[in-house]
Amino acid sequence: MKHLLKSLDWSGTREQCAHAEVETARLRLRMFVAEDADELSLITCDPEVMRYIATGLPISREETIQNLNSIINGFNRRGFGRWAVTIKETGRLIGYCGLTLLDEAVGVELVYLFGKAYWGKGIASEAARASLRYAFGELQLERVVALTKPDNARSRRVLEGIGMRFQTYSHYYGYDCVCYEMNRAEFCPDIALYLPRRTRLKATALPKL
Repeated sequence: MKHLLKSLDWSGTREQCAHAEVETARLRLRMFVAEDADELSLITCDPEVMRYIATGLPISREETIQNLNSIINGFNRRGFGRWAVTIKETGRLIGYCGLTLLDEAVGVELVYLFGKAYWGKGIASEAARASLRYAFGELQLERVVALTKPDNARSRRVLEGIGMRFQTYSHYYGYDCVCYEMNRAEFCPDIALYLPRRTRLKATALPKL
């Protein structure tokens, strides 16, 4: 991890950045809570949304709850993770975006998933840029990567549009993928609205089914 993080003390990160939220021009990126399960399930049951995620198949509400618990527990443990992305004006949950660390060989990943109704509106790019700014600014990460399947042209356009560089074709988590990356020295924050906030709220996961 030393090549990924610049002397980052994880316990300090949890204390300093725990449960941060970020506001952008149109979005609020906040911690997931157990009550998000139903809205998130409406997104993850859509075959088109899940086409390039894992097996490429939609998942059940029960599987969504398991994933949601993992997201909440990971955020509580590390102090960063996948944010629930909501529309500021309405509070509607439209997907997730943020950072994850599933494999030290891969490193800290930028990840996102959005309901189909919000594709093609610049939402993924807006949330992803804010996540990168948080990664390099608040967390002081040295490098962030992003993985997607080779034929996921829409996601590749988002990654290239926010300035991430294609690195290589690879194979992670049992799937062929393309790897993009960005180093902190390469990141240039723009003038878009970016308001990070911290809260002491600790989310509680749903009971195991």
